[in-house]
Amino acid sequence: MPHSLTGLPVEIIQITASHLTNSAIKTLRLTCKTLCAAVQLRLDRVFLSANPLNIAVFLAVANSDTFRHGVKEIIWDDARFVECLDGAPSHVRDPPTGCPAWFVDACKENIEELRFRKGQDIDRPDHVKRAEQVAAELPAKICWQYYQNLFYQQEDVIIFNKDAKALRYGLPRFPALRRVTITPAAHGWLFAPLYETPMIRAFPKGFNYPIPRSWPNVPSGEWKPEALPWEDEEVQQQYRGFSIVTRALADCTDHQVSEFIVDVNYLGTGLNSRVFEHPCAEYEDFATILRRPGFKRLDLDLLVGHQELISWPCFNSGHLYRAIAEARALEHISLHTNVEPDSRTSFVPMRTLFPVDDWPALRHFELSRLIVDQDDLVAFLDALPDTLRSVHLSFLYFPDNRGTWRGLLEDIRDKLDWRTRDPSSRPRVTVGTATQYVQFGHAVWVDEEVQAFLYADGSNPFVGNEEVVVSDLGVVRDSFEPAYERPNVSDYVLAKLGYLKDPKEWVFV
Repeated sequence: MPHSLTGLPVEIIQITASHLTNSAIKTLRLTCKTLCAAVQLRLDRVFLSANPLNIAVFLAVANSDTFRHGVKEIIWDDARFVECLDGAPSHVRDPPTGCPAWFVDACKENIEELRFRKGQDIDRPDHVKRAEQVAAELPAKICWQYYQNLFYQQEDVIIFNKDAKALRYGLPRFPALRRVTITPAAHGWLFAPLYETPMIRAFPKGFNYPIPRSWPNVPSGEWKPEALPWEDEEVQQQYRGFSIVTRALADCTDHQVSEFIVDVNYLGTGLNSRVFEHPCAEYEDFATILRRPGFKRLDLDLLVGHQELISWPCFNSGHLYRAIAEARALEHISLHTNVEPDSRTSFVPMRTLFPVDDWPALRHFELSRLIVDQDDLVAFLDALPDTLRSVHLSFLYFPDNRGTWRGLLEDIRDKLDWRTRDPSSRPRVTVGTATQYVQFGHAVWVDEEVQAFLYADGSNPFVGNEEVVVSDLGVVRDSFEPAYERPNVSDYVLAKLGYLKDPKEWVFV
């Protein structure tokens, strides 16, 4: 029996290390030469943004014959630090700290948001880690100085297009690269990033800062930003990453990227949909990417504010439809928008958006936050190929007399032939609806109950015209906090189950 880890066979060491995080593997590799040689970091994705550290790490991986062959995904963090928040006077100072008032206010709001999102939850391990960060919060002056340095570094990168050049250099250096993701949500919430990029990992403990998004958004979620004309130069600058990435992918022929993802992680924003309203350089580059042989996956999160009030010119132009039609090998399609229900709006016919007849190999279809007609959607689902294996529908809105969630599921069960198919060939349908607490990233997901209703003798999870599922059904998830997952039951039941504190200890903020 070996007395130390180094005495074990290399295969056992590697199996053990496969269950560790990359940060733990780094620590393990530093202990001795034997473990450093036996255990390798798992680098299957790299990050890029307008930050010199992210660029340096990206280039180091691109130049490493050890690591570059394993990279399958590039994630472009398109969130950028700002010199001053929109609408905030830049000259007003916070007397106690001497820092700009807008910066201090944003940091205070971060702490309040942190407490709000925790609510009455028990102190999970992830909460404990964030509480340690809060306890170690740096003085506002130190945070401001660090933030300014990040901002000036970012501006230097942008002026000289260092991030764009790094991307063009790296694309052909990653032979296993298949996916490129663009997101403004990398920073997540304070002390809870969605992605731990090299820049974010390097933040000093207790660093509080205005969380950057860059893409149009309203943190409170009280109203949705308008989709302004794409021809506006300021609008294009907001989506600088999209322009850079699509141009690089269109120009560079020496890559194998077959998946293109624009993901806001349910933040209520998205790529400006008006890029599809008229022909433009960015649209042509986008279409070129989809035209590549073997292109398999497209995820689009779109900002559509006010388009729903003027009959959807961003969709009715036909440009998005024609671009998607180029992807004949498509297996996965996802479309999310940030539309809100409004009695003045019209639904979007599915065949206006999707060239369903050109998808012989489609396996996954996903639709979120769109105004739909029940009959139109059911007819569209019926036209999807037999290769379909999963359908995700969430936050759909039905205009008056145009359908309900309950009716939609009944029609899927009764009017489609899915029920008669071999169980292994039936599409798995997942439904997502709002929770009782309005928070970005929160949703009730109903899976097993939907399968039971469609393919067995289960009850319909929706009652009447309700837009939410029956209480006690489904699972509540937070797209920013994987550890949040819990049953869709009352707070008092959650307390009994150990998800929330004892009601006697509840503190309302």
